Amino acid sequence: MRGVDAASSRLWLLLRRSCAALFILCLAAPVAAEDVSVPVSLQMELLLKVASYDKNLKQRAGERVRVAVVFKLDDADSARYAGQALKALSEVDDVSGMPVEALSLIYSDAAGLARFTREGGVAVLYVAPGFGETELEGIAQALDGVSVLSAGALAKYTLRGLVLGFDLAGGKPKLWVHLARARRQSVELSSSVLKLMRVIE
Repeated sequence: MRGVDAASSRLWLLLRRSCAALFILCLAAPVAAEDVSVPVSLQMELLLKVASYDKNLKQRAGERVRVAVVFKLDDADSARYAGQALKALSEVDDVSGMPVEALSLIYSDAAGLARFTREGGVAVLYVAPGFGETELEGIAQALDGVSVLSAGALAKYTLRGLVLGFDLAGGKPKLWVHLARARRQSVELSSSVLKLMRVIE
């Protein structure tokens, strides 16, 4: 129980420390058509922290944690945010003692994304902005039964079937989790971590 409480406390402290950095970044950042509410660098930090509390991460990852960033080439904002995510990931050494390998993927279709995830041994999948509801629902269906922690840059992506999403609540970063989708993708997070998130059944 002590270990579980410690995990919850570390994630809570990270969310709290993120607030100050978030305030500074938001003052300097220009607003885009579909701007993310939480800066991508903080999203990557939170995503990897959550991944470290996934009980199935080590089995899924093997020797290294492959994090794939998928984006749309014909969307300038999507490509820009993907670049920010890849840059942030390049500064991370390891997750739960396993080295991190960042991958990028230009989106073509949901089936190709699922195949890339399975065959490439992707443990964590990050979807940049620029995707429509139909595309997100297609991605969720294609990933059904695939062991991967999927996350979207926007909170509303969680409503369309990604496991995690990022939002602001009272000026603080807030993680959303789609619990049913997490189960279907073999993502198992402790209850102490889940209580810090907005849970969608």
